[in-house]
Amino acid sequence: MCYKYSKNGINHKTIDVVWPYYKDEKFLDTSIEHLNKQTLQPHRLIFVDDCNNKKNLKGYIRKRLNKNIQLTFVENKINYSVTKSVSIGVNKVKSKYLYIQSTDDIIHNNFLELNIKYLEKNKKAAYSFSNIFINNLNNKKSYFINFDFIKSNYVSPYEVSKLYKKFQFKIYHNTVVFNSKKFLNSNIFKDEYGRRADMLNLQYLSMKHGFCYLNKTISKFTIRADQVSSTKLNNEYLINELTYLKNKNRKFFYFIIKHNLHYEISFFSLLNIKNNFRHIITFKYLSRSIKFKLWKYFRFYLNPKILNFLFNVFS
Repeated sequence: MCYKYSKNGINHKTIDVVWPYYKDEKFLDTSIEHLNKQTLQPHRLIFVDDCNNKKNLKGYIRKRLNKNIQLTFVENKINYSVTKSVSIGVNKVKSKYLYIQSTDDIIHNNFLELNIKYLEKNKKAAYSFSNIFINNLNNKKSYFINFDFIKSNYVSPYEVSKLYKKFQFKIYHNTVVFNSKKFLNSNIFKDEYGRRADMLNLQYLSMKHGFCYLNKTISKFTIRADQVSSTKLNNEYLINELTYLKNKNRKFFYFIIKHNLHYEISFFSLLNIKNNFRHIITFKYLSRSIKFKLWKYFRFYLNPKILNFLFNVFS
């Protein structure tokens, strides 16, 4: 059963969902159902139609969406891609919290309610996130990744710094619910920051505000063949990204270097570039770079239990 008010007394007007959508009909109905079945219903679905050219898509969504969820339908005249579509959508957010939905991801029925419960208790946090369950459609296996080395429900910016220094990990965007005000005032989830703007934004917001962590598994991230290939970023791209950060957002650039978050760039690329980045080659960076390459190469060829064990070792 779904509620306008949760058992914790949280008003249903607490959260808006931003959904950038482009040609994912296979998952469309299931994704709508995930929203319909939330124990805490979102106030508004901001659906960004990224030039799908599908006849009466708005009517299709409205017919299947619970009546108590308002629908704001945005129709892009050209295909902008995910990042800009998200930017367009979040500018229409009016609720206290927001969630950015991916069509092929799965959220459990209590996903919104539990995340907001933690954010209500920890108002300094920019966002809350949880453990990750990866649903790999290529090899038909599922992988569980646990972040239980994070011992606090709220991690302050100072403690975030200590965590990044000690552990090597990424927060997965599909597990995240944001504090809208902090997101809108501070986010770098923008086209100018490139294809990894979502991941960079999470690191940036954690640097500024800290985050909440739920030691629960309440969502699933879907991996498909086209997604895997699209994430193969070459070293030239990553170096250009780092150069842009150095010029555009120097404080965040030094945060990345200080915490060795540039480990995806290869050692040889850093040695050979003309820009003076050789000083960022440290022993910690080398160690993380090697571990990342091993992790990236083997992660979907191993037994899921072994993978989770290795994640803890590599972290």
